Amino acid sequence: MRQLEASLGFDLFHRSNRGVTLTEAGQTLMPVLADAFDRIATTLGGLVADQHEGALKVTTTPTFAAKWLIPRLGDWQRRYPAIPIHLHPTLAFSNLGTGEADIGLRCGLAPWQGLESELMLPIHLTPLCSRAACAALGDNPDPAVMLEQTLIHADVRGHALGEEWRYWLEAARVPAGEELPGLSFQDPNLALQAAMDGVGFAMGYLELAQPDIDAGRLIRPFDLTAEHPFSYFLVWPKTRSGDSRVTAFRDWIGEQI
Repeated sequence: MRQLEASLGFDLFHRSNRGVTLTEAGQTLMPVLADAFDRIATTLGGLVADQHEGALKVTTTPTFAAKWLIPRLGDWQRRYPAIPIHLHPTLAFSNLGTGEADIGLRCGLAPWQGLESELMLPIHLTPLCSRAACAALGDNPDPAVMLEQTLIHADVRGHALGEEWRYWLEAARVPAGEELPGLSFQDPNLALQAAMDGVGFAMGYLELAQPDIDAGRLIRPFDLTAEHPFSYFLVWPKTRSGDSRVTAFRDWIGEQI
């Protein structure tokens, strides 16, 4: 530290018999150095992990994992047997900067501070239900009839109850009241399951629900879709940009899309 002070031409510490304290210049420099050392530690941690662990830690939401990613992981395993996927499905945002995950597949709006991002999929909203519930609506139902049904809300944290239903109702030019009553779930996957079971009508993400629609487990009563303001993005720490596993995963996701 004395060599650093000599190089700078000013003191960073007040030294006395009782110990040392930071000077005003030292206090100014401390947060900058702390941030730099944190980034160095994160990068070195990643390099060490690359040398000792071939697995790629991926975080995403439970619904995206179940409906989109997991059905495709067999292809990843065949092509990259030396890079197993360690999947961390969660509705909370993992801290990619601390090594909780190497890369994430998240729904939101870019950019995110400290992260690189790449657009994956837009999101289109449309009501989904069971075959029996759809038949009960009759042929060519008016979108306004949805206000008379049991609505199922995903109720994801950070969004107002019924927000996604309002996007679709607005696209359908159906005026809605201040409240949209119905059932509320914390997970979009549970909302879709409830719709399959005939509990009510869920506002589904078409890009994720398409396999269930194709299999007849979910029915679309309307052709109309509304574009969600959010999209799915790949996100990864800037310190991981040179990680060959992250690069391989990004390329593979692009091919899958």
